[in-house]
Amino acid sequence: MNTNIAYVVIASLLVMVFLITRNIKTVDSEYFVLDKTEKTFGLTMSFYASGMGLWILTSPAEVAWYGLGYDIYGYAISAATPFILIYIFGPKISKLLPNGVTLAQFVEKKYGSVAQKIVSLVAVIYMSAFLIAEFASISYLFEAISDVSGVVVAALVATTTFLYLNKSGFKASYLTDKIQGIGIILLLTFLFGIWFSQNNISEIADFAILGGLNTFETYSLKSALAVIIAVTAAEIFSTGYWQRTFSAMNETTIKKASIYSGFGVFITILLLGIAGAVGAGKGLEIPTLSFINQLSLNSMTVLVLISLATLLVTSSVDTLENAISSTISIDLIKKGSREANNITLLVIILALFASTRVTNIFTVFLVADLLATSLVFPAFYRIRKTSKDILLVLPFVGSLVSVFVYRYLFINLEENPGGLFVPTDLYGLADLNTFAIALVSSVIITFVADRFTK
Repeated sequence: MNTNIAYVVIASLLVMVFLITRNIKTVDSEYFVLDKTEKTFGLTMSFYASGMGLWILTSPAEVAWYGLGYDIYGYAISAATPFILIYIFGPKISKLLPNGVTLAQFVEKKYGSVAQKIVSLVAVIYMSAFLIAEFASISYLFEAISDVSGVVVAALVATTTFLYLNKSGFKASYLTDKIQGIGIILLLTFLFGIWFSQNNISEIADFAILGGLNTFETYSLKSALAVIIAVTAAEIFSTGYWQRTFSAMNETTIKKASIYSGFGVFITILLLGIAGAVGAGKGLEIPTLSFINQLSLNSMTVLVLISLATLLVTSSVDTLENAISSTISIDLIKKGSREANNITLLVIILALFASTRVTNIFTVFLVADLLATSLVFPAFYRIRKTSKDILLVLPFVGSLVSVFVYRYLFINLEENPGGLFVPTDLYGLADLNTFAIALVSSVIITFVADRFTK
């Protein structure tokens, strides 16, 4: 595809997204959350679109290329499990905190301000890593399928999202999610239609098996379990999900939307993972492009890929930008929408700069995942019971100490690429033992602390 045409397609989609938000009328309170008005379809599309991102075109394929059956299925499960937690805890927390925006507000009500600050900081670290990764992925993916400049595309996406978030905040992000969600589903369906038309189904099955889809080994299971624990714990602290949960009309809406969106995310990541396994079976040499490189990149295919990538990155970026600024504004500095606008701009600038310097964002993700794993159980423990900060702080700190003691005593720090503080195994992947110790020790310390604080 001609470079100028590619730029026109990207710019046209971004202008369309901006125009959708042009006539939105919003009040200050809707900068952060909507007023219990959203029905099942809208919430489902918003959950789905905000959970998607540019990563879906590369990460599932990469996991499938390196991994085996457990890794492929585990990665798809890990993308959906946060919605299971929202199904279980979302209605209860929404009822306990009817005017809520973030999970940290609930934690403050349950425990206190110290616990709230810890949860807020972990959420900001994780979401910032995600935002930087999305901007960094733009250069890699867009330049792989066309001749456009990743820096230019990142700047266009950042400018567009800031303009409509600055004007309408969360309300704009939520509205665009619904349109983007439909667009993403249609374009993915069309893309898989192209894939099936260019590849014989029986050959797809044979190559997927050759690529490890039906191979189940213990080390693959350990890797999959580590990812499920890590991603589930981290994603549940994403403010974007809680803004949408608190916007739902009622408890039934939250439950239905979490089921539908969780199933949709699972199927999407599973299919892209299977496609990645096919690429591995075919012997394609670039893991992250093991799905895309199976497609004949004619003008039509490139058009679909560019359109899909633009919608994916925009839906993810605007969610993260508004969620980070909302968390900082509400939970950390206790300010309103005016300050949040300035914070959004600062977040965008810092994320864009960091994305041009990033060398290994996976390390930041793993650290944030570990912090979240140490927090997740005490944060949701007996949600209707109020307590003191210590009942969250002690399990959190104690869990991290347990992890570092384990890694110091039992990990070969000279050979392990993560060293003491980054929870990797010898292959640089998420280490199941580290994450399991973080989760189990936080559970044990929570029970003990609860007993002695009565």
